[in-house]
Amino acid sequence: MDMIHRLRRKFLLLAFIAVVIILAGALGLINGITYMKMRSEVNTLLTAIVQNDGIMPSHQPGTSTESWLSDPEWYNDTPEFAHQTRYFSVILDENDKIRRLNLSNISAFNELQALEIARSLADGTQTQGLFKNKRASYCFSVTPRTEGGKLVVVMDCTRDVGAVEAFMRYSLRFGLACILLYMLILGLLSNYAIRPFVENLASQKRFITNAGHELKTPIAIISANAEALELISGKSQWTDNILFQVKRVTRLINELIMLAKLGEKKEQELKKEPVDISRTFQEAVQAFAPVVQSEKKQLVTEIPEGIVRETDPKYLYEIFNILMDNAAKYCDEGGTIRAFLETHGRHGFRASVANDYKNGAGVDYTHFFERFYRGDESHNSQKDGYGIGLSMAEEATHLLGGKIQVEYKEGVITFGVTF
Repeated sequence: MDMIHRLRRKFLLLAFIAVVIILAGALGLINGITYMKMRSEVNTLLTAIVQNDGIMPSHQPGTSTESWLSDPEWYNDTPEFAHQTRYFSVILDENDKIRRLNLSNISAFNELQALEIARSLADGTQTQGLFKNKRASYCFSVTPRTEGGKLVVVMDCTRDVGAVEAFMRYSLRFGLACILLYMLILGLLSNYAIRPFVENLASQKRFITNAGHELKTPIAIISANAEALELISGKSQWTDNILFQVKRVTRLINELIMLAKLGEKKEQELKKEPVDISRTFQEAVQAFAPVVQSEKKQLVTEIPEGIVRETDPKYLYEIFNILMDNAAKYCDEGGTIRAFLETHGRHGFRASVANDYKNGAGVDYTHFFERFYRGDESHNSQKDGYGIGLSMAEEATHLLGGKIQVEYKEGVITFGVTF
């Protein structure tokens, strides 16, 4: 059933959005913490070098690194530690002339390259940061000296940055794999999740269909008896009222049965054939012309000829009929009903029915296609109907592979179907 398929798709879509949000938040938080931890560790080393005037403090055997490292537990507490960090430092005077250049702990730069990078960083606005040089990553610090000039320290942090980037890549792949696995499992189990709804809906439709057929017999007997009374005693307000109510109930029963059958129909079961859309729409519009004229309303049409498309003529005419019936009922007194037909793309078309509706501002139109929904203005005996028509139109439109929309603008409400 089309409704069940739409429900299943919506269920899977919402589940997909939920798991993406959860995983994105969790992995984003983990990656953010990992990145901040890496920056903190790198800045700790960089600060230690800066505080020692551009030289990595040497570790003395038997002493602790806690005197110059705020977070020492992740380092190897050995005499070799000072030689594991790759960096260079440059002291520049006020005129950007070199006072001291230390390249003993790095081999990626020569004196000219190191001096060029140091002067570029010293002339910049940032005092700390990261930069890339080819495929390597470096962090830097530019610190003013009390005796004048600046101390520039550049430290290799390629391994630290690479580890974080690798962790991000793997976590992204892990997240995508989790999403795919989750959706695969959910897709297989989704039928079990919506099974109670499906069974409940099927029971409702069976009840409506069976009850509708059972009610037709007593309704037919009541109608026959009322007509017999008219033949015997002549017409009266009592028999007229009985026959009027019989017609209303009969119409309700037929609409309920048709609505139930629409939900059970599948697209493969439709009898599609080439249909003259222009003539079908024109017939539906003209069928309501006497009603519109009797209520002193205007009918304006713009229906070009020759639009032929392959579809099911029965359901298409029913859609047009419902839209015209709705417009005729709820158009303002003395208002105008407009029916338009136009091509849409290479093989599609769009049919629209609009009517004046001055009280339509502020109305929640999202409920208009719900079954048995009727606006506040229609909760009286002056408006015939049961709030089923637009729901039937939506079901039939989706069954034919189209979309139905409603919009309100400048006192005019427009219902349109696009195929």
